[in-house]
Amino acid sequence: GLDGTGVKVAVMDTGIDIDNPDFGGNGSNHSTSFPTARVVTGWDFVGDAYNADSSSASYNPTPTPDNNPDDCAGHGTHVAGIIGANDPGAPGNPLKGVAPKVSFGAYRVFGCAGSTTDDVMLAAMERALADHMQVLNMSIGSAFDWPQSPTAQAASRLVDRGMVVVASA
Repeated sequence: GLDGTGVKVAVMDTGIDIDNPDFGGNGSNHSTSFPTARVVTGWDFVGDAYNADSSSASYNPTPTPDNNPDDCAGHGTHVAGIIGANDPGAPGNPLKGVAPKVSFGAYRVFGCAGSTTDDVMLAAMERALADHMQVLNMSIGSAFDWPQSPTAQAASRLVDRGMVVVASA
């Protein structure tokens, strides 16, 4: 009987496609105003062109933040769908995530391609706390630097402050 009602989930990833009807959008690209009925808060910390991977041909370590965490890479939208997609209008096959009535915070820490840095992720984690998110999903991490990495230390501090943190590490 649990459906996520009243729960605020932060997705720290590539953003969330705010035009997607599963998250309160109208289904038409670049036409939905942010925030939506489901993606109620968030921030784009990096912009589309950002890529912290210095070995990449598209290396661009200069963030250009803005207030719209719309997804151009797809991974954050995929993750948000598992968590709480809700498309009751899909004929004969309604699409639902695990908790279809959660509210989302989208914290975009990746550009359209490439990598990110600890300082960007830490800023997103701080913002999620300030926005009173109850759960933080970070599809970010690697076993070789956990638990001593800055993001792991910050995750522990968020847990100490009452936030549930889920990491892919």
